[in-house]
Amino acid sequence: MQADETTEILKIPHQYHGSLIGQNGKYVVRLEDKYSVKINFPRQSGEYGDNKREPLKPDEVLVKGGRKGVAQAKSELLDALEVEKETNNVLQFTVPGRAIARVLGRGGASINEIKGETGAQLEIERSAEDKTACVRVSARGTKEAINAAKAAILAIVDQVSEETTDTLFIEQKYHRAIIGPGGQGLKDLIVGCGGSLDPKLQAGLVKLCVHLILC
Repeated sequence: MQADETTEILKIPHQYHGSLIGQNGKYVVRLEDKYSVKINFPRQSGEYGDNKREPLKPDEVLVKGGRKGVAQAKSELLDALEVEKETNNVLQFTVPGRAIARVLGRGGASINEIKGETGAQLEIERSAEDKTACVRVSARGTKEAINAAKAAILAIVDQVSEETTDTLFIEQKYHRAIIGPGGQGLKDLIVGCGGSLDPKLQAGLVKLCVHLILC
């Protein structure tokens, strides 16, 4: 036992423990070796740590060793915590189930574009039973990134909310003229109504869905 051995308990919110421990305790082991200390996290955050004292509370981290080593390990842990607070924010919100297909995009193109542009990590929890139920979206990253991602997703939701669908009953003899060669007639109709033929732009402009019912 070192003559100047001391123990200090740090208050660190439980949500950051996993990142501070590192995969298989890698980050903690590095600090322990570097400063000749022992660092224990509460077992709720994993099995790392050998606590033979009174169990740690969920927001407590114990650092034990020489006074200087404890102070240095504490300083590095708290610095790492500040980095996590800045880069590991979580924002959760819900969107209508009927809008989620547009949010995801074909093959995930839309949601991947939002991830790429904002830098946020996005998870969508969709109910397998009820496709119309509200869907929870979790955004993780810097405050700027998660707020930008939320704004982009809600903008798509607003576009879906503004869409309307109408069904026209058109006699079959007029179908060919309306569709036009290669579908050019319908394309002209979409553009004439302010829509776009570019799939990337259609979500933000007027789209016309024409259901041709054979009579």
